[in-house]
Amino acid sequence: MIDRITNIFLLFLLILGFVAVADAEVQQRILWAIVAGGVFGALSFFLNWLTLDGSTSAWLLGVITFGIAGIEGAAILLFFFISSSLLSKNSRSLDDVRELKFRRTGAQVWANGFWFGFFTLLGLLVDLELFKVAAYSSLAFATSDTWASEIGGNRIKGTTWSINGFQKVPPGTDGAISIAGTFAAVGGALSIGVLVGVLLPTNSLVMGILVASTGLVATFMDSWLGAHFQDQYLVNSTNRFFSSQFLYVGNNTVNWLSAGLASLLTIVIYLIIQQ
Repeated sequence: MIDRITNIFLLFLLILGFVAVADAEVQQRILWAIVAGGVFGALSFFLNWLTLDGSTSAWLLGVITFGIAGIEGAAILLFFFISSSLLSKNSRSLDDVRELKFRRTGAQVWANGFWFGFFTLLGLLVDLELFKVAAYSSLAFATSDTWASEIGGNRIKGTTWSINGFQKVPPGTDGAISIAGTFAAVGGALSIGVLVGVLLPTNSLVMGILVASTGLVATFMDSWLGAHFQDQYLVNSTNRFFSSQFLYVGNNTVNWLSAGLASLLTIVIYLIIQQ
């Protein structure tokens, strides 16, 4: 349900930007992206990378990305999505690849991609560079976190420690970190930083370093949040509106919060740098 609500919210912002702000070039890209994003979303569904809701969410995110951020933004988003999907599939046995349960859902798409889509749209509506950089920082976190989870948690079974006290814990424990996972996290954040540095036209080196740094910091914040809050209920309620426990914090919630923190940290540092 939350992914469908998110689709409606971002679609509203996209329509608003298309009608009120976008120039002819951006409008044309958005229209082309509707078609191209539909093809990519359909392929993702038939390749068992995404569920139907996940494909719809990925289509909308693709329209926002290519339509507003252009080819450069689309290339960076595709790098995250394809690399993460390949790592996820390769960490499963061949017998499991075709199973529906390993598809990414719409909620997972927006857990990693909401802030990228939101700040990209905000960059269109307000036309400030810091929003565009903030968008890429959330994607640097998503790549860093996904690579760390898939490589450090699924592919290389090494010793893991809890970020809360650094005691040894079993692999896969919420908030667990490992040497392999840490190197993977650094590689994921740096890869997006490099792409930003190469593809963005202005202040590319500084922006690339900023994006990679905040994305990596947010990955460790994600581990901390996971160790303290994941798989818990923030509110227990028995009133007539909420007859059961409410506000469950799952992995998607932790990822969403951490991606937002990456963007927020980028905005703060960007404003400090510009003074």
